Amino acid sequence: MKKYLFLLLFTALVACNSHNEKAKGSKKSINKESVSPSTAKTRLSNKSIYDSKFITIKNVLINGHKVILSKAEFESIYTHIDSTKTQIWECGSPFNWLDTEWMIKTYGKEDRETGIFSKFNGEITTIYSKNIEFATNKHIVLFDTGFADNNSFKIISHNIILNKNTTLNEFRHKFPNSEMETTENLNVVRFRFYLKELNDDAFLFYFKDGKLNYFTLWWLLC
Repeated sequence: MKKYLFLLLFTALVACNSHNEKAKGSKKSINKESVSPSTAKTRLSNKSIYDSKFITIKNVLINGHKVILSKAEFESIYTHIDSTKTQIWECGSPFNWLDTEWMIKTYGKEDRETGIFSKFNGEITTIYSKNIEFATNKHIVLFDTGFADNNSFKIISHNIILNKNTTLNEFRHKFPNSEMETTENLNVVRFRFYLKELNDDAFLFYFKDGKLNYFTLWWLLC
């Protein structure tokens, strides 16, 4: 009888310990899952998705620098200039509204109908430096076009950097609401992001053979 009671108690004790071990194991598993880095990684990757059709100038860096630079800033950054070309922009220029105060101070008041400043001859200078182009009115310097081989385009708010390694598939994943436009070349496609609503001015991205080729800041002037 005593032997039977001893076996009964021993069996109950083993079962109890086994239940406690399973409970501890289950608790550890839950805690481990709650601090898993996979969730944090997924949330971080979602921040790299840009679902807007607009990109403001202030939200962009070209090679780590602002789209609009003062003449002094530009000269300190881009020390090597390949060439320059000065010509008349017959349809006006974005400097008319990007640098209005200085333009009025330097060239007189702007004619509302023609958009021409009374003392301004319409000449704008294009600066070429290592596969990148800028335009200047001799006061500020504005990014125009950059080839991806030597230049990068960054969207500050989402920490997205586009360069020569950016593929067409990667771009479409990062910008799910972007619309692809065809061009005259069968192996070249384009994407357009307007600077703001009710405005045709835009950043354009050109892909050739599935890779980012160049990007440009386009203005509707005529």
